[in-house]
Amino acid sequence: MPSRSDLAAQRGGLLLLLVLGPLLGGTLSLWLGQDSNWDLRNYHWYNAYAFMTGRGDMDVAPAQVATFYNPTLDLPFFWLAQALPARVVGFIMGAVQGLNLVPLAGLAWTVLAAAFPATGGRARALAAGLVALAGFLGGGQVGLIGTTFYDNVISLLVLGSAWIVAAGPGTLFGASGARAFALVAAAGFLVGSAVGLKQPTLPFAVGLCFAFLFVAEGPWLRSFPRRFLLSFVFGLGVLAGMALFSGHWMLHLWTEYRNPLFPYFNDIFQSPWGVAEPYRDDKFVPKSAAEALAFPFLWVADPEEVGEILFRDLRIPVAYVLLPLTGLLLAGRALAARAGRAGAGGAARAGVPWAASYLLVAAALGYLVWLKLFGIYRYLVPLEMLAPVLIVAAVALWPVPPRARAALAAALLVLVTVTARPGNWSRIAWTDRFVEVQAPDLPHPDDTIVLQAGYAPTSFLSYGFPPQVPFLRLQSYFIHPDHGDILLNRRMAERIAAHQGDFYLLVAHWETWTASSILPRYGLRADMDDCRPVTSNLDEPMMLCRVYKDAAAPAAPAPGAAQPG
Repeated sequence: MPSRSDLAAQRGGLLLLLVLGPLLGGTLSLWLGQDSNWDLRNYHWYNAYAFMTGRGDMDVAPAQVATFYNPTLDLPFFWLAQALPARVVGFIMGAVQGLNLVPLAGLAWTVLAAAFPATGGRARALAAGLVALAGFLGGGQVGLIGTTFYDNVISLLVLGSAWIVAAGPGTLFGASGARAFALVAAAGFLVGSAVGLKQPTLPFAVGLCFAFLFVAEGPWLRSFPRRFLLSFVFGLGVLAGMALFSGHWMLHLWTEYRNPLFPYFNDIFQSPWGVAEPYRDDKFVPKSAAEALAFPFLWVADPEEVGEILFRDLRIPVAYVLLPLTGLLLAGRALAARAGRAGAGGAARAGVPWAASYLLVAAALGYLVWLKLFGIYRYLVPLEMLAPVLIVAAVALWPVPPRARAALAAALLVLVTVTARPGNWSRIAWTDRFVEVQAPDLPHPDDTIVLQAGYAPTSFLSYGFPPQVPFLRLQSYFIHPDHGDILLNRRMAERIAAHQGDFYLLVAHWETWTASSILPRYGLRADMDDCRPVTSNLDEPMMLCRVYKDAAAPAAPAPGAAQPG
């Protein structure tokens, strides 16, 4: 049992981080600049705007595939940006992200308490804070400060879930089953809520849930029934969190599009609104076993193996090396002990702390699921933040004297911290409001349709137009006339055919080719000499060009077999 002085030191350290974390995160956000990332322009702003104004039934796929993402996570940012200056919004976002220091420090304290029990409470609290800071200053995480990607927001739920479980082995395996099951249900609910808010968090839920099956407190076989029940109850908590935060949206997608994950896995659900394809972005997933095995080293050499930007961070690669190395050392120690030749260092570390083992196994399982499903580094940022704790947990198991373990762990944390290079998903100088759009006046806003084509993220620009103007995206990386008579194409064709008012094409200047290759498929032609700029603070100007019906062109997309566009 921890002493009163240890508990006081831990609580004092966490309370200090509860203040300093938001200050650090908010200050970093202001220093890095205002977020203007591609996803913000493509869907984070539009989805919240459409949900709040009900324009989702009026528009057709303006944000491409992401039009159909759950908007719940985007709503707080949208509300704040409506009411407050951009700098204040940016500081608040960074402050929330700075709270990650608290669960990181809690996890570090738990591991350090088992690894270095002789260390005094204040020294351990300081060490836990430094480990947490090493996790917070990762190249991926710092690049996300103040942005709308939210991978370092849902990380609060992931890390909080891990902290609840790792801190409570005595409760989990004690006599009171009800208390243990309540604890893991709460932990499952946290990470399940993260999955409900952002589906790519799923690997962490899988890892935290199934790690119970592999890590024992006491005899492995005798404790298996209890561990199975803990895993099962954790999974129920995950489902409850998912239902709370994504159930409403999945029901909406099922009701409207006959696919609760639309458009994903449409090869299974066969919704007539889209092509019978999975729509998964698997271009970053390793294509061979050798590539998968070497993946952390490949992305160190070339960051574009796992994303669209340049960055550098060694936290996960170092942990990736340490985990199997630690396993080999433990196996060797066990063999030596069995042969009666265990050295003094091995005897000093006869047991493996449950919390350390649980975190290491949960991280490994989560990484493997991520490797299979996504391969996108940004989705792995919660693991990047956790990696310094994993490094300490792994080194703490080495059969060497405590001072050597502490020195090695400290050296590795310094190495991964000083070599980090944050990524940049696009930032601008701070403006008055987070999103500012200036659209030209429309002569007949009540009788106008704006068409979109190309791949540029232009849906956020709808915010600057009269709210009664619908936006129809005729072509993108999600939809194309060549997809045939799917219902989204049919809906647009019918609305275009029935509309007798004005048409305009909203297009990037580098994608004007769509005017001649896409519009005629809908019986339309653009006057590219009659274009006006649509300007914003987040991107370069886009073109708004007059469009007319062309009697010589077909009035609907040519029917045919669906094929990727």
